Amino acid sequence: MALQDHPRLINKFPRGTQRYKQIKKLRSASERANSTMKEDLKILDKPRVIGSRRAAVLVLLAAIFLLLKRGFGFIARVTQILIRFRQSKHPKLERWLKHPKIPKSIRNLIQRE
Repeated sequence: MALQDHPRLINKFPRGTQRYKQIKKLRSASERANSTMKEDLKILDKPRVIGSRRAAVLVLLAAIFLLLKRGFGFIARVTQILIRFRQSKHPKLERWLKHPKIPKSIRNLIQRE
């Protein structure tokens, strides 16, 4: 098949190449979220929705589900790295697990009761 005959079917840059990864990084956050909700989670794949209020509820539920998935994924990754650090004491993992220095003005705001 030629790219000119089927421009939407064939990628100009094959998946997995460095150029494809660079282009994928340039996508906006909304594009990444929409593609995740549509392709990975299958929430917005073929919704049967009548009315704008029901569509808004569906999108809101999809956004909540996406945030929960990303949040729990982050917690799982950090937990896995913490377990590996406790077993190996590798300095690279220690640097990754250190939190950034918090300015005193923000620390005072956080510590107020």
